[in-house]
Amino acid sequence: GVECQRNHRSQHKWACKKRAAELKDELLFKQPEGTHLGDCPICLLPIPNPSSSDTIRYTIYPCCSKVVCDGCSYANRFREIEARLPPTCVFCRTPLPTTKAEGRLLQIERLKANDLIVLNDAGMDSFVAEDYATAI
Repeated sequence: GVECQRNHRSQHKWACKKRAAELKDELLFKQPEGTHLGDCPICLLPIPNPSSSDTIRYTIYPCCSKVVCDGCSYANRFREIEARLPPTCVFCRTPLPTTKAEGRLLQIERLKANDLIVLNDAGMDSFVAEDYATAI
């Protein structure tokens, strides 16, 4: 115990420093647990699961239906603004729709392809709008 460490400090010093570094690495590189949203396809970190107090911290892109964390979305948008580029999808680089009608057309294309993310999103939109007939 402590008595041994005092008497043999030089022998324990290296082992203690090694263990302290291991503990620091464990804290520093600990990954959050995965969620039903999966991992961000850009940074490969798990997409955070929003709790009741959090805002949604991910973006679903209408062109490819990729769920991307807000950090990657923000970094891409920041890059586009600095370079004066038009907004594009962070994953597939497709230009983002400028109107709701264009976004809806992209969503319909993904629905025809039976994209599960868009099917769920469209169903939830219909449910929130209390349009239960189209939510099925």
